[in-house]
Amino acid sequence: MATTSTTPRTRSSQLQALAQRLTAWRAARTPGQRIPDQLWRAAADLARVHGLSRTAAALKLSYYDLKRRLVAGRIQRRRRVTPAPFVEVASPAWAPGLGEHGTVELVQASGARLILRLPNASASDLLALVPLFLRHRS
Repeated sequence: MATTSTTPRTRSSQLQALAQRLTAWRAARTPGQRIPDQLWRAAADLARVHGLSRTAAALKLSYYDLKRRLVAGRIQRRRRVTPAPFVEVASPAWAPGLGEHGTVELVQASGARLILRLPNASASDLLALVPLFLRHRS
């Protein structure tokens, strides 16, 4: 049979300091005023260290509101990757009868892929398009 401790966990000095700031803010606020973002950010930072449930209980905040702020902070910190736009390159006028079928396939580290299959194109013609592809970083 497991035993449970009847003594409350000691709160860290950081949690105690923020709890005091929240108590002071609650005492001075006007009804309907929302908790300032600065206090929410501090609470989310402490939740990353001390855990969500423990922090919410110590600061007398809604568990789910703090969780939403915590998750929103993680999303904002991720690098935003924008999809590469479609780039159309005008085909040069090829001289008929070159007889060579040109194909170039390029893959960037990001996963962007370019495949050029142009009949009657020489390798040097296709390779001239490579810098255009490499210049755009996705």
